[in-house]
Amino acid sequence: MLEKAEKLICKLLKNSSVIKNKDIYKIQIKSLKEICKCYDGVHQTPKYIDQGVPFVSVENIKNIYATNKFISLNDFNKYKIKTQKGDLFMTRIGDIGTCAVVENNDNLAYYVSLALLRPNQNIVLSKFLKYMIESEHGKKELNKRILHSACPIIINLTEISKLKFLIPPLTIQKHIVNILDKFYELINDLTKGLPQEIELRKKQYDYYCNKLLNFH
Repeated sequence: MLEKAEKLICKLLKNSSVIKNKDIYKIQIKSLKEICKCYDGVHQTPKYIDQGVPFVSVENIKNIYATNKFISLNDFNKYKIKTQKGDLFMTRIGDIGTCAVVENNDNLAYYVSLALLRPNQNIVLSKFLKYMIESEHGKKELNKRILHSACPIIINLTEISKLKFLIPPLTIQKHIVNILDKFYELINDLTKGLPQEIELRKKQYDYYCNKLLNFH
């Protein structure tokens, strides 16, 4: 599997100036617990107030900074794990595997429906991990560990930490993230094309995402 992954990356990125020698193709299989710390949010619904610390859950994953729910600073201070810039939220109840990167160090409270992943930035980039979890390979990994009999479906924190991914060197990660970011921006900017063009870009994005992130 590793040899196939290395050959695929060589082929896809052969014209990139970031590729300098064979060592850069070294890829490792890592479980999530080896590359980041995993936490979950508060298990009880808090008391909401009109203004205070923003509170996010699975329903806010598409825009974690647009929540209209807030809790008191006193309640927030009870959190053992506070969010940090570069952390990654991942949905784990109902919707499974949708991710959002924490963009700053502002106070942000979170519910149990979200897992908080804290990547080791010396091993994996937050954005790369997001793309990897949301890829076809990531969906397959998640599907193996989801409790499908639960209603709503759920993946336990201990199972999240067992997810396995192929992790390339940081230089490769950065290049892949740059490629996918550009496609993502194009397909989400409705001012840059007609619906047919946007649909084509979406297909291109899915194609390159699968090619760059799925090595099986």
